Amino acid sequence: MKTKHSFTLKSFITCTVLCSLPAMLDAWEPGAAVVEKSVASGDFASYLNDATAWLRQQAPAGDKLNEAALVALLKDPVFANTLNQRQLIFKTGADKLAAFAKADPANQAFLTYLLKNTQALDLYLEACIPIGLAAREQNGYTLSTAPLETWRKIHTADSDAKDGLYQRLAIAASIAPPGSGAPGAGQAKTQSDPVERYKHFKTAHKNKELFPSFDNLSVWELSKVTQSGASNEDLAWGRQMINAWRPDLRVNEMVVNSTSEVWRRNSPIDFAGTFKNVLAGGGKCGPRSSWSVFICQAFGVPAIGVGQPAHACVAYKAANPMTEPQPGSAWKVGYGRGWPFSKLEGMSGPDFLAGVGERAHAAEFSQVERLRWFASALPAPDPASAVMAVAHKIQKGLTEVKTDITASLKADEAEKELTPEAKAAKASAESSKGPIKVAAGTTRIEAVAFSSMLAARVLKSFPEGRQVNFDKSIDESWVEYPLDVANAGTYSLQIKGAAANVDQVLNVKAGAGEVVNIKLPHSTGLWDMTPAVEIKLDKGQQTLRVSAPLQRGVAIQSLELKSKN
Repeated sequence: MKTKHSFTLKSFITCTVLCSLPAMLDAWEPGAAVVEKSVASGDFASYLNDATAWLRQQAPAGDKLNEAALVALLKDPVFANTLNQRQLIFKTGADKLAAFAKADPANQAFLTYLLKNTQALDLYLEACIPIGLAAREQNGYTLSTAPLETWRKIHTADSDAKDGLYQRLAIAASIAPPGSGAPGAGQAKTQSDPVERYKHFKTAHKNKELFPSFDNLSVWELSKVTQSGASNEDLAWGRQMINAWRPDLRVNEMVVNSTSEVWRRNSPIDFAGTFKNVLAGGGKCGPRSSWSVFICQAFGVPAIGVGQPAHACVAYKAANPMTEPQPGSAWKVGYGRGWPFSKLEGMSGPDFLAGVGERAHAAEFSQVERLRWFASALPAPDPASAVMAVAHKIQKGLTEVKTDITASLKADEAEKELTPEAKAAKASAESSKGPIKVAAGTTRIEAVAFSSMLAARVLKSFPEGRQVNFDKSIDESWVEYPLDVANAGTYSLQIKGAAANVDQVLNVKAGAGEVVNIKLPHSTGLWDMTPAVEIKLDKGQQTLRVSAPLQRGVAIQSLELKSKN
């Protein structure tokens, strides 16, 4: 038999459950529907509050808040996506994100895609994290909607920008558009559009013009490529010039060493917004630093200008960490003093080196920063401090690179000329098989078909063939070709050469004849034919000598003799 009291208790419980049911049904849960609703309405402030409250509910309580539990939580896909969403809104600002969404329906579509895409948010948010530990600890940095605008344009224009390398490249071009690095000599007077910068490097990559290390760069590293202040035309020229004039610098991706070819002097020509004139005219430490950064970026190598006391130089990421200077460290500082004397990215050299060293531990870096984001959503001091303690533990467990941070490739060392032993060296060309027969008409001679040489080098041409290079500032360097001339007379001579500096010359002498001077066209380091000069050849065997006295570095690929009789 039911009593009055039991009926009353049952009624009370039923009423309590029914009354609380609307609140239970309205409890906020992350998902696609709430993302779409928030983007459509532009109410990111409510989304930020709801996501923050939900994340707080996920925090392990008491002694369960430990490293294992937090790492497991970061791996949960719903938690990871919600944490990223909150970080984007928190750092950008709910009002700014709302204005961006309302400005264009295309922006709304892009934001809807982005907020649902954990991987894309991961790449973007990690790339925007400051390098220095102090800035990361302060956590005071903010984000702009400008990169989102550019990213949306690239994302819409190119389906390849939605995944893999090209997605990373698209984000990099958005957060570090052309000219966003330090200004310097040779930079374009009008900066390229960031969408065009993305297309430039994508095309260069598809055409295999960039170095292999480009494929594996992070978004942040790619941003130190896309931010180049050079024009896209100059970037393309830089690759072509190295490939023609100094293909040896492709080995180990060491194009930074072309800096020693920038004549250390006050340039007699105006830079005129092009790096072609920086190389042609030369410059002191400032222009040379700009050149170092530019030529690395042209090939897809991350590089940053470095300030030192009364000096400027370069920091770059080497493909082979064991190369000099600072073997063992992927990031090098060259053409100046070592890391302790360096300033870049608003911090000291050692602080920068420590920051990029932590980024190299990608998994641990990601965990530490996401725990930092999570802690910012939690009440302080607890449990926020407990989460940060775990983050610091993971961070301190990272292994530091052991290297001599004081070492560097100094400017004076880079300018050293060949040793006396090297200057005196002579060699015979493997391709030379007896005298070269010169008959009526045109005779083409490969530059490497010499019989002997002094202080010159044979290099493997790119992509194939071989060439002869005369190094800079050598008082005597030459190659000799044995000729067997069928008919005596006057011949015109042209040489296919590459000269990066202005006012370069070659001297040509046949047998006991007079020395003929050939003025090399300023080909900006690309292959070009010299103007034709006349030389007299005797009948029979004789030697044709081509010399490059005290030049700034000249390459030759072939010679062409034409009979004029």
